[in-house]
Amino acid sequence: MSATGGGLIIAARFPFGRYAATPWFRSRREHVGNVEWPPSPWRIARALLCTAHRLGDDVDAVVALVRRFAVVEPRYLLPPAGEVVYAQWMPQLEFDDHPLAGDRSENGHTLLDLDPDAELVVAWPGVQLHEPERDRLRRLLSATPFLGQSVSICELELRDALSAERSAHDGVAVPRSAEDEIANVQGERSVVRLLAPEPSVTREQLEVTTADGIVKAMPAPPGSRWVEYVRVIPRRPRPQPSEPFVAKVIHRLEGALRPPVEGPSHPEAGRPGRRGKVKPEKEKEVKLEELVYYATRFRVDADELALADDDLDGRAERLVITFDPPRPRPELRSLLAPVRRLTGPAIDCALRLESVVWAAQGGARAPSGRDEREHLLVFRLQSERPPLLADAIVVCEAFRRRLLGVAGRRLGADAIPVKLSGKRPNGDDARDDHSHIHVLAASAEGHVVDCLAVFCPAGLSRDEVILVRSVTLPALLGSAIRLLPTRDQRFSRPARLFRSHTPFLPVRHPKRRGGALRDTPAEQVAEELRRRGLPEPLAVRPLDGPWASFRTLRRAKQGAFPYLGAHGFELEFHEPVQGPIALGRNSHFGMGLFLPVS
Repeated sequence: MSATGGGLIIAARFPFGRYAATPWFRSRREHVGNVEWPPSPWRIARALLCTAHRLGDDVDAVVALVRRFAVVEPRYLLPPAGEVVYAQWMPQLEFDDHPLAGDRSENGHTLLDLDPDAELVVAWPGVQLHEPERDRLRRLLSATPFLGQSVSICELELRDALSAERSAHDGVAVPRSAEDEIANVQGERSVVRLLAPEPSVTREQLEVTTADGIVKAMPAPPGSRWVEYVRVIPRRPRPQPSEPFVAKVIHRLEGALRPPVEGPSHPEAGRPGRRGKVKPEKEKEVKLEELVYYATRFRVDADELALADDDLDGRAERLVITFDPPRPRPELRSLLAPVRRLTGPAIDCALRLESVVWAAQGGARAPSGRDEREHLLVFRLQSERPPLLADAIVVCEAFRRRLLGVAGRRLGADAIPVKLSGKRPNGDDARDDHSHIHVLAASAEGHVVDCLAVFCPAGLSRDEVILVRSVTLPALLGSAIRLLPTRDQRFSRPARLFRSHTPFLPVRHPKRRGGALRDTPAEQVAEELRRRGLPEPLAVRPLDGPWASFRTLRRAKQGAFPYLGAHGFELEFHEPVQGPIALGRNSHFGMGLFLPVS
């Protein structure tokens, strides 16, 4: 089924990655292997009618709407789906279904496991609706909470057209009478029967109840018909084993005689004092001969080496070696198993391997062409009493605390990934140039939090993504909070202009040196942009806002220097820059967030 511009098109996403629906003529005890996939037109019609009742909409108008598209059998684009079978405890057959029933038996149950971002597309070719009908259908779709069983939480949307061709991994389903439409589609074919409403279906027929089980025991309910569909599921190619490729290697340097690096001059240099002027320090810089020496030791090119001074003491704490393009692991055996000590002219320090960034993690693609790392996960926050944006640090800290709890229970307290905790197993800070997760909160209207994002510059593996998506938030204001995956682009949309959404908290005191003020908050913003690899801003302009009303202290770590103030800025760049941008103290907990403006 190719892209088309005509007809009625509905797209469905299942943000929790679960879909369950019992086909007609199957009992609730026949769940295993009997999921109705795709959802039948009859199920979709009854879901719309149910939503109309709940909203108090004109039910007769909805029935007329169902009759409009009942004259055509829909076509489906199916996202990849896998079966999940689990045990469900239910009352035994001779007992009723009372919640307090004591005797229960194990009953198998089947769900479909779907990608939360994948879409199921249902298209009725040739069906044209008037604008009032489209508005009513759009309102009903947005208010439909689930499709099938209540675990099948869904997001339904009315589309004007299919914007792209079918993905190579998507399946299709068409009526058997239209099998020629998918003659060229390769994959495993099967025939499924779906229930569809008749064009003359009535309101009473659509509202028939299945509570007593008698109607569902019929071959088909009144006002419906069975339609045979040909379903084609493409065969997925076997993954080809590939050689792991290395994008970056980081060694930790330990000892007093570490390699010197260029650093800032002494802050007291040139200032008069009791004993005269303090002599300016000589600039410390790395000579080319020293880099060549390191290159000889590790057998890599000299221009791929960098020394990092984490504590600004003039000597390197880390040796960072980057490969562009990435190199196969066998070629770097000497680099991944280095000598224990590094010696040279005025250099004598211990050397240990700190971390390896593989090609997919560092942003370069492996030869297979797949990058399975996720850098940004966004959730829509739903609650009757959502938390205030001024309490963003409370929301973000609560999310991270629960994330560490989930990871600790599943992996063990000593095996929590550094990218999630920001801590090494010994409890030390990761010192990874802010490449571990940032938890960010945003508000569309600037009052209450309606969106939460987890941003990890180093990228999250599939297992780490599963841990993040398993986190729930407590009822911060007494009302339950739901987190639904979404594709909101407000954090990552490229733009030339960014404005503070939460306050920027400086990390250092402004100082007056030589009659000039240094390390002002605006200068700290520009410096942090450079340190995080972002372009130099064209302008950093102060921005008025309710920054003083925000909470800036974390519950678990109070050292936030509140007397340095909370500030807002507008950033302007020469070229569009892609976010997220989070700077300053507590930027991993929602502070210092800048959102794109244009």
